[in-house]
Amino acid sequence: MVSVPDDSYIDPSAWRIPMDAIGGTLSMNTSKGPRLLYELPCFHGSFYLRPSGVLAGFTLQLPLPSCPAWLRGDEAPVLFWESVDLVTDASSNGVDGQARLRLGRQEAFTTVSGLCTEIPVGRSGRSYLKIILETVFSSLILRWPAEAQKRLRPATLKLFGEIRPAEVIPGSVPDQPR
Repeated sequence: MVSVPDDSYIDPSAWRIPMDAIGGTLSMNTSKGPRLLYELPCFHGSFYLRPSGVLAGFTLQLPLPSCPAWLRGDEAPVLFWESVDLVTDASSNGVDGQARLRLGRQEAFTTVSGLCTEIPVGRSGRSYLKIILETVFSSLILRWPAEAQKRLRPATLKLFGEIRPAEVIPGSVPDQPR
């Protein structure tokens, strides 16, 4: 289990997700191994942490680099990915659970696995959390991505992000956990 030296992760104002430390990939599984289809440079959403800093779940919106032709005009080209009640493997900092993917009216349920681990920072800095998530889903069920769907291949979605302590502005008093 991730051990956080203080309870700063129970107060959402005490941490932040730096945009320069997030990203993701979408690949198609082939007989020769994974083939990268897209790099997803950003996402929007939330990570849900237990008071100890362990990942409990997430709700993410991943803007797509291209819009599937079958989406209706009122549907945004955004992949919604969410999971709740992730199970933690204390010995490896791994997390596992069920996830839901939704694109327009299409929806798929799949397993998600990942890693949520504390990264120590030298003597002067506070530790931060590194999160890596992965799911494999049927491209046929979501009717996306087109390259994988045409070949009836599963797709793999990987995402990484960091949760860092919020910087304290000199002269200000940081919020105390409640």
